[in-house]
Amino acid sequence: MLFIIPSLLRFLLLLFLSLSLTLSWSILPLNRIIAASPPLVQEQQGREWYQQGEINQAIATWLNIVQDYQKQGDILSQGRVLSYLALAYSQLGQWQQANRSINNSLELLQSQSQDNQTLPILAEALNIQGTLLLAKGDPLSALSSWEKATETYKKGKDHSGILRTNINQARALQALGLYTQACQKLANQLINNPLKCYELTIDNITPQLPESLTLLEQAGWLSLSQILRQQGNLDSSQFILNNILSQVSSSEVKASILYNLGQNLELQNDIEEAKQNYQQSILISTNLESKLKSQLAQLNLLITQQSWTDAQQLLINLENNLLQLPLNQTKVDSQIYLANLLLKWSNLANSSNLLPSWKKIQTFLKNAQQEAEILNYEKGIIYAIGDLGKLYEKLAFTQTCQRQNTVISHLFDCSQIYYFSDINQINITSRELNQRAKQLTEQALIKSQAKQFNNITYLLQWQLGRILYHLEFKKEAISAYLGAVNTLEALRDDLANNREYKFSFQEKVEPVYRELLSLLLPKNNQEVVSQITLEEARQQIEALQAAQLNDFFNDICVESEPVDIAEIDPNAAIIYPLILNDRLAVLVSLPDQSLRVHITQISQEELEKQVKQFRYNIVIRSQRAFFDDGKVLYKWLIEPFLNELQKNKIETLVFVPDGIFRNAPMSALYDGQKYLIENYQVALSPGLSLLSPKPLQNQGLNTLFGGLTETFEQEGLVPLFYVKQELNAIQKQVPTTDLLNEKFTLENLENILDNQSFPIVHFATHGQFSSQYKQTYIVAWDSYINVLELEKLLKENDPRGNKPIELLILSACETASGDSRAALGLAGFAVRAGARSTLATLWSVNDQATAEIMEQFYQQLSTNKLSKAEALRQAQLSMLKNRWYKHPFYWSAYTLVGNWL
Repeated sequence: MLFIIPSLLRFLLLLFLSLSLTLSWSILPLNRIIAASPPLVQEQQGREWYQQGEINQAIATWLNIVQDYQKQGDILSQGRVLSYLALAYSQLGQWQQANRSINNSLELLQSQSQDNQTLPILAEALNIQGTLLLAKGDPLSALSSWEKATETYKKGKDHSGILRTNINQARALQALGLYTQACQKLANQLINNPLKCYELTIDNITPQLPESLTLLEQAGWLSLSQILRQQGNLDSSQFILNNILSQVSSSEVKASILYNLGQNLELQNDIEEAKQNYQQSILISTNLESKLKSQLAQLNLLITQQSWTDAQQLLINLENNLLQLPLNQTKVDSQIYLANLLLKWSNLANSSNLLPSWKKIQTFLKNAQQEAEILNYEKGIIYAIGDLGKLYEKLAFTQTCQRQNTVISHLFDCSQIYYFSDINQINITSRELNQRAKQLTEQALIKSQAKQFNNITYLLQWQLGRILYHLEFKKEAISAYLGAVNTLEALRDDLANNREYKFSFQEKVEPVYRELLSLLLPKNNQEVVSQITLEEARQQIEALQAAQLNDFFNDICVESEPVDIAEIDPNAAIIYPLILNDRLAVLVSLPDQSLRVHITQISQEELEKQVKQFRYNIVIRSQRAFFDDGKVLYKWLIEPFLNELQKNKIETLVFVPDGIFRNAPMSALYDGQKYLIENYQVALSPGLSLLSPKPLQNQGLNTLFGGLTETFEQEGLVPLFYVKQELNAIQKQVPTTDLLNEKFTLENLENILDNQSFPIVHFATHGQFSSQYKQTYIVAWDSYINVLELEKLLKENDPRGNKPIELLILSACETASGDSRAALGLAGFAVRAGARSTLATLWSVNDQATAEIMEQFYQQLSTNKLSKAEALRQAQLSMLKNRWYKHPFYWSAYTLVGNWL
């Protein structure tokens, strides 16, 4: 996390100084107040200099006072002022003096009896020590100091001190990546009857948030809002920030709130409003660090919007402010972040735009490294060295692409070239640049691994893998990539609890897997790849599927375990279509057979266009266009393996779809004469290793049916007139408990699932699958129920895990339009809702046709005792034979996800 010491922390320090005078007077007897009055007045003068930013004046004043106290033998006052001096020296970047002052302060104070006079002064010295340690980039030691400060405050029963140091402890926990612990610590301090952090909503925060907050409480709530944002709870974070903003009087706290509001708005993609908040923060901030933070955030948005002239002007101001910053962690972090923003600029710009200088980027990073070494700031050193390696890697990449003039290379897209104003001033070859990049990256990686900074380590391993590939060391590159994915596995808890990774998953996590797979799988059908390598590729595809679903839920929701297909179903084949930037790789796993792979040379853009066209022509019910589209997909996915499928008597094809294939109706693939469903049972799996397929248990087919037939005009939902017919058809086949219309409420669902178990739960209602779990829901009579709420409901059906729901049916849902990753919501329902299988629709189908196919499905399931996949197949074939419903629009939307047995 960059900018570990935001303006909020400085606000806490200033608040501490303003409270200390009152504290000092309150603990001195009256006779000593009179005698010590002149030095105390000077102490106050020093505090005023400090608060006005006149740090040197404050230091000079306090140095004189320390000497006076020393002559008087006043150990407590001497220790107190030395802690002030430590804080002031740190603001000037004079760390040797700061360390000496705080160590002397603590040595003096700890030598005294721990009475009511000593405890509050010792606690504040420990508090300042934590601040210095965090400023130097040592959050673990800072946390330890603040924990000691809290315990010391507790002995003195100083509640404001306890709150202040708990706020600081939360900041240290954030810096360590422990977001849940940080959130809980603040919630315990600020909220009566504390809730778990995941339970914090606007409704239960509102009664806990006072209409009038003290300055310290404002700081605490502001800190909580930051953590809630990181955890993805943007609504609650925004609510808290707006509430504090209406109360705050301090311009510095207001600037920090505006900055945080900008961060929230940016995550909500409200870019213009975010820019306005950053600009207001810059204008009212009196603190250089706070101003710089908002300027960097604004520069990032200007670069994203390619507003080069405005970005250039802001860059000049930024550089001037950087020069004025004292030596501390914020200055190191700012230079590293600015260097990365300039790299982003060079990537988005083209040769006709204002371009950054690679030499300037190099200077920022070298300066950051040197200053981090002075501070002994390990993370800063590692980031600076690693990013220098990244700079040389990008320079080498640009040189290579310019020389080869290619659009797409094996791993990397040369259309993403980097432009620099001084690119022609490089006088070494791309190989030499890559060798220099390799040396720096390895140097940073050794340091990062030694410190167990996993969130940095995986990025450096990924970077090293790219560099080694360009140096034509493929075996070593694969090893580096495998190291990166293994480190990511160790990082799962951190990724799940950090919303910042949620928004960058497709940029910072998913490409690691895809680039590794591009190295493991053959470039073409002539290249021979060993079975060991293909098995590694299959495992990494499964790992990618698990990572995508964990990202979807912002949680660790799935654990992958190796599975032998022969043990599950000897008549099933697993098909993994994997989309790479320059080709489609299809990996097929057959029972007791070696893995097969087939490569189709096609760009990702062309492939996605073809799959979208296939689905589109079915959804609009074109007369014949979808046949040609279906043939193309059949040729890619099935035809290369047809002989093997027939030879092994395969009956079921289980697709583990990647990307756009999740939205494709696989049952409608066409061989020129027949649809795929006419020859095979078809099912989808979010990953074979994510599920434990078992046959439908022989426990009866009792069904809970919930549905709506009436319209919601206020919601714009059309009535589902045939849901009643659907219910009647199901009731003829299986024992059914129904909740229709006004009975289909959240409360009724909870009550009935508390008291009865159902192997099948069927919802015939509007719903949507989205790439965001909060937008993946079904519609009940009184509310929308998202996938996590549904999970909680359905687990009440089986609290001990003995009788899981065999089949969840969602017969009127659709994927969100315009959402390229919406089908993740369908996979999410399958994995998270507590059912072994989920039957759902990719688009909203005519509800009369739905009633027809559901009747056929239940009949096959109950009467003929077929597997779920075969029951669905027979129901689809019956529709295919119906002259009114033979078009794939009516039957191919139905998709079985999960256990197909």
